[in-house]
Amino acid sequence: MPEKKAPRKEQTARFWRWAVTMLGLVWNLVLPIVGGVLLGSYLDTRLGHGVAWTLGLLVVGVTISLYNLYHILVEQVQD
Repeated sequence: MPEKKAPRKEQTARFWRWAVTMLGLVWNLVLPIVGGVLLGSYLDTRLGHGVAWTLGLLVVGVTISLYNLYHILVEQVQD
C-alpha cells in the first residue's frame, strides 16, 4: 500500500522548523568564529600587529562556538 504524503501545511511547518533550527545553529556556531576573524583582521590592520588579533579572536570564537554547541546538545538530551 503506498504511503500517504504529508499534507501541504505539515510540510511547510516542517520546513520552517528546520529553517529556524539551521538559523539558530548559524547564529550560535558560525557567527562567533566569523565575527572573531573579521574583528581580529580589522584590529590587525588598524594596529599593525601582524595576525595576532586575528588568531587570538579566532580561538575565542571557536571556544564560544563549542560552548554554545555543548549547551545546545545538553538541552536536546534533557528533552
